[in-house]
Amino acid sequence: MRFIKILSVFLCAAFIALNLAACGSDYKDAFIYVELEAKPDTLDPQLANSKEELTVVRSLFDTLLRYDQNGNIVPSAAESYEKKGNTYTFKLRTDATWHDGVEVTANDFVFAFKRAVDPITSAPYANSLSAIENAEEIMAGTAPLSSLGVKATDDYTLVITLKKDDPEFEKVLTSAITMPCNEEYFNACKGKYGLTIDTTPSNGSYYIRKWTTETKYLIRLAKNLEYNGPFEANSMRIYFTCSENSPYSMLEQDNTDLVYISTEEYKDVAADFKVSSIENVCYALFLNENLNEELRTAFLATVSSDSFNGLLDQTKSPASTLYPSALSVNAPKVESIIKYDKAAALEIYSALVKNGFSVNELSVKYPSDPTSESVAKAVAAHWQQTLSCFINIEPQSESNIQVARYYKNYDIIIAPLYSASGTVSAYNSALGFNGADSQNASKTLFENRLAYPLFYSTTNIAAGLKIQNLDTSIQNGILDVSLLIKEQ
Repeated sequence: MRFIKILSVFLCAAFIALNLAACGSDYKDAFIYVELEAKPDTLDPQLANSKEELTVVRSLFDTLLRYDQNGNIVPSAAESYEKKGNTYTFKLRTDATWHDGVEVTANDFVFAFKRAVDPITSAPYANSLSAIENAEEIMAGTAPLSSLGVKATDDYTLVITLKKDDPEFEKVLTSAITMPCNEEYFNACKGKYGLTIDTTPSNGSYYIRKWTTETKYLIRLAKNLEYNGPFEANSMRIYFTCSENSPYSMLEQDNTDLVYISTEEYKDVAADFKVSSIENVCYALFLNENLNEELRTAFLATVSSDSFNGLLDQTKSPASTLYPSALSVNAPKVESIIKYDKAAALEIYSALVKNGFSVNELSVKYPSDPTSESVAKAVAAHWQQTLSCFINIEPQSESNIQVARYYKNYDIIIAPLYSASGTVSAYNSALGFNGADSQNASKTLFENRLAYPLFYSTTNIAAGLKIQNLDTSIQNGILDVSLLIKEQ
């Protein structure tokens, strides 16, 4: 009997071990479903801008360098690299191919970098490449594309020369704007590059197998079996969808594996599912430079987080600089330049009114989400209380807010600034400045009374209980699905 019991225990342990081993290998065959907040407008890496677009192109294209699951920057499309002075030399992997079998060469990266800085392209993150020799001059239209400091010395050697050292440049090389582009393929697309399944290539972990945009939005990715790099896909299929359904109900009913959730949905979803959050958004108040300078001074001298601090939930916090923590920069605090001074502000504003100035036609535009609305009302109410002036508030869709801010079509506006690229230089570009100098960008905006940081917010990704590696698969708020593991 004792022998039988021992044998039974042994067989049971062996059975469990075999099942665990099987589960360990089965995840490679898993299908992962990702629900997007919005439909991507393009899968062209040089034009990708939203977190949805950046997430999908991250799955399709490989970059010279890439973040591994430990957060380290490592070679990917590059086999190795070295830096001497301000010159980088990359040796590319000789076994890298596009999904159609055409080899990836150094010239594909040269063409991509030239596309990125070409003013005709209007790449949203072009300024992140401003450290490259002649990049700024090319973007300004004062130098030819051929002068860009990016050269292919042979099919597998890429040389990038910087005009000045950029401590963030290796981080830049992990971003979408530096993903390769085959010139012959691009030209054959005739203006549709990245817009259809037949005009979107891949040299990365996955390629597009299906893309529907009508009845049900779906991008289905299949594992790229031709990919030989270090970031082999952990799952066989990835499904990107975009629907009107509640993220919580989709996770609860097992209709998806990952969702981007709004901060308003965070509380309900986080109670039952894994949620990874990164503080990578700053909502700031911007005043048009055409407004009277004294009026701008009076308004910003009476902005106080005390008026809206109680309106912020656990995914938000009052902002002291223009840069969220995801960027890790030493930027000046707004209070060091713009002092809260109710008496001085009231004196300035009263003098303007005595001289016939009126704010009746002015308005504050703001995104139509609940928190932004509450903050906009609180700021306007505080101005009414401290300065005895009434300012209209005007809700807008976030896309309209971004367009209005870009074209400066506003009096006063509350707008979100995203650090999706993960680089200070690209973030500063959104502020209207070139380069990586956060000190000067902040100081200029504050001293001229053109901006005031209000609150930080997070990008939140929730996952079903079968998903592993969620936290380590997110860099700068962008999901790298090739690193995800789904238990079967």
